[in-house]
Amino acid sequence: MAFSKRAVVSGILLAATACASSGSSQRPDPRPEAGEYRIGREDVLEVVVWHEPELTRVVPVRPDGKISLPLAGEVDAAGKTPAELQKGLASALGPYVKDAAVAVLVREINGPRVYVLGEVTRPGGFPLRGPMSVVQAIALAGGRTEFARGDVSWLRQKADGKTDRVKLSFDELVKGEAEGALWLRGGDVLYVP
Repeated sequence: MAFSKRAVVSGILLAATACASSGSSQRPDPRPEAGEYRIGREDVLEVVVWHEPELTRVVPVRPDGKISLPLAGEVDAAGKTPAELQKGLASALGPYVKDAAVAVLVREINGPRVYVLGEVTRPGGFPLRGPMSVVQAIALAGGRTEFARGDVSWLRQKADGKTDRVKLSFDELVKGEAEGALWLRGGDVLYVP
């Protein structure tokens, strides 16, 4: 069953609102599965072409999601698994290299990030390497400072350029962590006033 991006964001925001209000019996979405790794923008890949050292390269995934390789040219990489990219590169090199055997190794994961700002010990951007909850992101930022208020603002950029903003109670978030956490996506911003 496929869901639209708008439906997923709406579902998360409804869950966040439910968690922010006290005494709610609604449970947020279950923890997302990590699944197979998908290559992200700004990751660094090593592409090895067996018995063809001049075609073997370490390449960054550009912000447009592409990599550049000799003979293969501009290739879409972001969003693919390493196995999918391997298959596509072997096919692209096929006319030039007989029985092209290609390996794609992820050297650096620099893809999606979440940002935690405000009254936390170490504000900044943190890599989203798997499922991460709101509370886990705040913990990764060193936790709240002694000057932090009791709420957290969660901002998520929508496809239409607008930003959804949800105010959450930190105490309710911590209580809700045991029942069901609120899961972040790349680009989400948490502000702890």
